[in-house]
Formats: sequence, structure tokens, C-alpha cells
Amino acid sequence: MRRVILQTACPEIWNDLCDVARLFLGECEIAQEGEGEIHISHEIAGGAHVARVEGVSARVPLAPDSPDALEQRRQRKRGAKNALYQALKHWTGRKPPWGSLTGIRPTRLYAEQRAAGKGEEEAVEALVETFDVDRGKAQLLRDIAREQASVPAPAPGEIDVYVGIPFCRTRCSYCSFAALDMKHGAKLTGAYVEAIMREMRLVAQDLSAFRVRGLYIGGGTPTALSTGELARVLDCALRCFPGAREFTVEAGRPDTLSEDKLRLLRDAGATRVSLNPQTMNDETLRRVGRDHTAADIERVYGRMREMGFADINMDLILALPGETVDDVARTLERVARLAPDNLTVHTLALKRAAALRFTDYAADEMAAQRMVDLAAGAAAAMGLAPYYLYRQKYMAGNLENVGYCRPGMASLYNIDIMEEIAPIAAFGAGAISKWLYPAARRIERAPNLKSVEQYIARVDEMAERKRALWAPRGTKEERA
Repeated sequence: MRRVILQTACPEIWNDLCDVARLFLGECEIAQEGEGEIHISHEIAGGAHVARVEGVSARVPLAPDSPDALEQRRQRKRGAKNALYQALKHWTGRKPPWGSLTGIRPTRLYAEQRAAGKGEEEAVEALVETFDVDRGKAQLLRDIAREQASVPAPAPGEIDVYVGIPFCRTRCSYCSFAALDMKHGAKLTGAYVEAIMREMRLVAQDLSAFRVRGLYIGGGTPTALSTGELARVLDCALRCFPGAREFTVEAGRPDTLSEDKLRLLRDAGATRVSLNPQTMNDETLRRVGRDHTAADIERVYGRMREMGFADINMDLILALPGETVDDVARTLERVARLAPDNLTVHTLALKRAAALRFTDYAADEMAAQRMVDLAAGAAAAMGLAPYYLYRQKYMAGNLENVGYCRPGMASLYNIDIMEEIAPIAAFGAGAISKWLYPAARRIERAPNLKSVEQYIARVDEMAERKRALWAPRGTKEERA
């Protein structure tokens, strides 16, 4: 692995500059001093940010001083990142599709431009010119903003509720979630169900003044639980947090969906369910550690429609090992015949906890981009519009994840969680609750322990963290 030395006059943004370096250099070791194969520096000189990479330099003028200290810090970080981006772009001859952007939510930058009074096309141009974003990506943000504008925003006093079930039938090679496969986790499911029900009950009274906007049962694969265990979790969640406008269950994999479980989800009132093939190619499914087939997906999907499920989401992952552009085209053709109401298209992100990361697999960036473009065209042909987007580190081709939906069928929870526009009470191992302070542009978090065993043992402590997060403090304006 290459060793990079990166020095900056602004040590508080060193990690941000490391993110920019990895856009071009990929996985590498970055240090602040010592010996290295590549040397990068950043300084403020002559009224500008100056970045140098092995003798290649770039300058970005300092932004005017702002009386807002937070805005001043944001502009300083932005200028430094853009300077380093320009130097690395010139030195490598490469241009990432999202330009200098390294954050999870580029939709915010588009919204920032619109809030400053720019029209739609002016906002697109600003992203292209300021951050070197590909025009097509900037237009995608515009289209997402249009779709989100048609969705009712969270009202004062509304929250989302997430209930996490960290178990799966098998563990996929690309997975980085803190989830247990049933070979190792089956002995813990009973105790886990008791723990998460206890956590919900301990906190429910503190949240009784709020209205539930979205209730989301996620994972892992919630349907990996037995029918009886899943029934207890759903019943407890619905009793503790009644009246949700949207009720989603990640059904996930067809090998966890018996007739009894499908009937349970329907009778519980789930308004939205996910059935996630990731790919419709059987060879790839075996390669990544799944023990179901594409035909299983089609069979269960058909049964879901027969039983009256009116809003079905399907997830796909692009750039899986061994997958070609033609393979993705065949997957999209089979998915189109099923006609899901939502389609979530992920670009593979190999995080540190994924088993696939410890192999010699490396995604073909150009092929990944063709796959993303193919999926976008297929979604449009299915009558699906993009309505949310987020990015992650270690994504193939530095690309993105996009959710598509039929008109009027955007997921409230997905928009809320991705745009961080509603508080969230999150239950279960690894779940993170959030309270928003919009006036201060701040979010306070209460994370649960990721370890299933530790969560079970310390569930009362997890509930207390959440109760403290929701305890009244400050002025009404601060908690608005």
C-alpha cells in the first residue's frame, strides 16, 4: 500500500483533505510526517489556499470573511479541499464524476444554491463550476430536488422510528453491517427480541407527545427471525409507536419469507415492503454468499402481489464481483418485468468490515459508471423517478446510491433519514437516534452498542441514552 505524507496549515481539516486525496489515490496510508512515496501540502499564502502535489500546485482564493463562525469554517474547509482537488486533478489527469465533493449528501449543496436565490439551472451551473461536478450528476440532484418538493415535509412534532434486527440467513461477502448470520446468531435471537422490546417500552412514554411519520423495521434481515419472534417485535413496535403514516419492513431475502411471514406482514399493516435481489444472476448470488436464486425472487414477488402488497421496493447492487455490464442489463430486464414500485440502486462500497475487502477484487470504474447509467435509463423506462441519493466511502468509481420511485410513492423515511430533516428514535444494536437543532445547524446523536451481546446485556443503558436525548433542554426554538 502506498504511503502518502499530507501536511496542512489547518490541522482541523486534515481528515477532510485525506478524503480528497483518496478520490484520486484510492486506498493508501496517509500520515502527517515521515517518509512517503507521495508528498502533499496545503498552506494559506497570498490570500489563497495553495495545494502542492509532487511539484504540481493549485490556488483557490480565500472566501470573504463571514460574521458567522460556522460559515467561516465551512468556507475555509471548502477552499482547501478545492485547491487540493485541482492540484491532484492536474497531477493525475483524472476527473472524478462528483468533482471535489466527498460528503454523503450532495443534495444539500444543491439546496444551498437554491436557498441563495439561484434558479434550477443556475444551481446546476454553480455545482459544475465550483465543485467540478459532472453536469449529469448535478442535473440528477436537480431532478431529486424536484421529486422531494412533491413530498410533504415533516411537520413540527413528527419523528421517525427505526427498529433494527441485526440477523441474516447468511452473510454476504460485501456486507459491512454489524449483523450476525443465523449460524452464529440463532442462539441470540430470543434474548435479542426481549431486549429490543424492553428498549422500546422503556422509551415509548418519553415519545408519546410526538407523531410517528415513518416506522421502519430494518436490518440485517428482519424476516430472518422466526414468525413468532417477528410477530412479537412488530406488535410491540406498533403498540409503542402507533399511527405511523408509513410502515416499512425490510423483507429482504426470499429464503426468509414463508407464507406465514408474508401473511404476518400484511396483517400487521405494512404499507411498504422490500424484497432485495441485489442481482438476478444466480452465479453472482452464489459468489457473494446468498443461497437463493433469481427464480425465488420472482416467485415470492408474485406471491406478494397476490396477497395485496401495493408498494414493493427492490434493491440492486452494481459492480459486484464477476458481474459485467451485460449481467446488469439482464438483471434490469428481469426486474422491469416485475415492475416494482421503488427501486434502490447501490454502487458497491467495500468498507473495512466486508469480507470481500480482503480479497484481490477491484471494481472496474468505467464499467461501474456504465452500469449506473444503464440502471438510470432502465428506471426511467419503468416510470420511476429519482427521489433520494447518498454516497459512501470506498464506492466503486466514486459513484452514488439512488432511490427511484413511481409518482407519489417516495418513501418518507428514506427522504427523512438521507436529508436529515426529522428526528429519529432508533432501537436495536448499532441503531443511532438523532435529534435535530436546525437553527444551530447541529445534530445530536445517541448511538447504541453495535455488539448484539453487549446490547442485550446493557439494553437499559441504551434506553437511558435515548431518554436523555429527548429530555427537554434549551428553548423551544433550539428544539424546533
